[in-house]
Amino acid sequence: MNSYDVIIVGGGPTGLSTAITIAKKSDLKVLVLEEHSEIGNPLACGEGISTEKLLTLKNMPRVSQETNGSILKFQKEESFIEREIISQRFFFGTTGVATSNVNTVTINRPLFDKLLAKEAEEHAATIQLKSQVLGITKKNQNLEVKTQKKTFSAPLVIGCDGPSAHSVQMMNLSPPTEYVQGIEYKIEGVYTDALDFYFNFREFPKMHYGWVFPKKSHTNVGIVTDTASKPKEMLVKFVDYLNNSNMKKSAVLKEIAGIIPASGPIPKKYCDNYMVAGDAAGMTNSIFYGGIAIGIHAGMLAGETAIKAHESQRFDDEFLSKYQIRLDSFPYSDPVIQKAHEILYNKLSPEDIETFGTLLDGWDITTISSFQKIILLLKALKKPSTLRHINEVRTVAYGFSKSRDWGF
Repeated sequence: MNSYDVIIVGGGPTGLSTAITIAKKSDLKVLVLEEHSEIGNPLACGEGISTEKLLTLKNMPRVSQETNGSILKFQKEESFIEREIISQRFFFGTTGVATSNVNTVTINRPLFDKLLAKEAEEHAATIQLKSQVLGITKKNQNLEVKTQKKTFSAPLVIGCDGPSAHSVQMMNLSPPTEYVQGIEYKIEGVYTDALDFYFNFREFPKMHYGWVFPKKSHTNVGIVTDTASKPKEMLVKFVDYLNNSNMKKSAVLKEIAGIIPASGPIPKKYCDNYMVAGDAAGMTNSIFYGGIAIGIHAGMLAGETAIKAHESQRFDDEFLSKYQIRLDSFPYSDPVIQKAHEILYNKLSPEDIETFGTLLDGWDITTISSFQKIILLLKALKKPSTLRHINEVRTVAYGFSKSRDWGF
C-alpha cells in the first residue's frame, strides 16, 4: 500500500494550490493524482484573470514585476502572461455598451498550470500523471484511493477533480446539479484591446454570454450556452455576428470545449476524511463562469485545514466543517451571485437586457457615483418594463459588483 498524509485528486490550479499550501507549510507527505498525461492539458478556459488577484492571492505563479506608475511590466522569460488589459466592455444586445476599468491579464493557461506544478514539486509534493481515480473507500481510519495501476491510502483526501466531481459522488455528497457548456475558438490575429462580453439574448436565446479576449498573437472567441443547445453551431454564428470580416477569414488555430458548473457552491463540501474545492464543489462564478482565482483561494483554505487536521489528528466531519465556515465568509460564496445568475440567464427577456443596456450605455460601471445612481433610477422610471423588474435589476447589478474581482 502506498501511504500518504494527504491525497489530492486533480492537478489543475485548485489541486496544485492545495498541494503548494500543504507542502510549503508542513512536512506532510502529499500526493496529487492527475488523470491526464500532462499538466495543463486538455485546456478548457477563456484564459483571463484579474491583475489584483494575480498579484495578491497566495499560490499564484510567481511574477517578476516593476512598477512604473500604474503600469506593470511583467517578466519576459517563460512568462505565462500574454497581454495586460485595462478595460472591459459589456454589450447588451445592440442598444448599449457599458465599460469597466479593472486591470486584467490574459494568460497562457497550460504554462500557468505547469508553473504551479513546478512549485508544488519544489516543496516535495508528488504529482502522478495518468492516474484516474476509479474509487474511494473507507478502510479503518483512512481512505483508500484506487487508480488503474495502484491503490493509495491517506487519512485525508481532497477532491479537486473539476466539474465532473467524480470524487464528490464517490463520497456520497451532492455534486453540482446544473451545468452549462463553454466552447471557444482560438483565432489567428488580435481583434480587440479590451475584454469584451456580449449579452445578446435576442440573437442567441440559448447563449448566456459570448466573449472576445485578446492574447499575444491570437484571440479567444467563445460562448457559454445551455448544454442542450448546439454549441458549435452557435459559436460559428457568434463569430459571424461579430461582423469582423478579417476575423471570419482568419484561421481557427484550435477549438476547446468543456462543461462548467452553474448551480453555485454545493451545499456541503466536506465529510469524514474528505474535503472538496474548486469546480468539483461548484465553486465557479456563475455570472462570468470564471474559476481560477476562486479555485486557487479555496485550495489554499483546504490546504490550511488539512495541516490543522493533522496537527489535531482529527479528520472527522465536525472538525473539517471549519473549512466550509471559512469558505462561506468570502465574497465568492455570497448567495446573491447565484440569485443574479438565475435572474440574468433564466428570467430577464431580450427586451429587458436591451433596456438595461440603454440605461448603462456609455457608463463606466466601476465608478458609478451616488448621483449617477439617482440619474439611472430616474431613467428607469421612464421605462415601465424596467420598473416591473427594478428589484431584479438591482440584484443583478449587486451580483455583478460582488463577482467582478473574482470573476476570472
